[in-house]
Amino acid sequence: MLNDYEANAAEGEYYSDYYQRQGKMYFYHLLKPLAELKSVSPDEYRDWGLDDEFEIIKAVGECAGVIIDLVATLIYETEEKYDWALEAFAQEAYADAIYHAYNVFVSGAKALLLETSAKVPTQIHVIREFDKHFAANPFFAHEISFEAQVLQINQNEPSRAFAEQYIQEAHAFLQQLKAYRESQLKEQALNHV
Repeated sequence: MLNDYEANAAEGEYYSDYYQRQGKMYFYHLLKPLAELKSVSPDEYRDWGLDDEFEIIKAVGECAGVIIDLVATLIYETEEKYDWALEAFAQEAYADAIYHAYNVFVSGAKALLLETSAKVPTQIHVIREFDKHFAANPFFAHEISFEAQVLQINQNEPSRAFAEQYIQEAHAFLQQLKAYRESQLKEQALNHV
């Protein structure tokens, strides 16, 4: 990476500025070949200073890292928020039910935006960026924009009728989200075969 920086940086450009200019995907593609084990020669499979051949062992150890699917984790949390909306509705806490349904929309949208370059520091940014990145996607086709759908919360009183409608819409969105993610994972699996 330093060689790349020295070869491609503008004169006087700091590394942090160079990184921003190139973008994270540039560095991802630069480093990706290093993760390919096929390009590693047998003599590189040695721990430094030892004569024993290095073995890749997949087991739990003190330095084993946990790899999680962050999108799947956020979708799971979105499902929990939907359950909270149902619980609050059952307890006739309609304002709470509506709030949890709102969070279904925001959390679900944020989960999918993780795989884009969208910057989403606030909930309204999440909502608007979701419209930008997914409005044309057939999984999320609606008569109104995602923003208009989600922000109904601002135009309605926390009544039983609105809570019921909003929770149903949140549930439909959650189902669309899960179907989209499933299709995305299937497509990725096909591409890696």
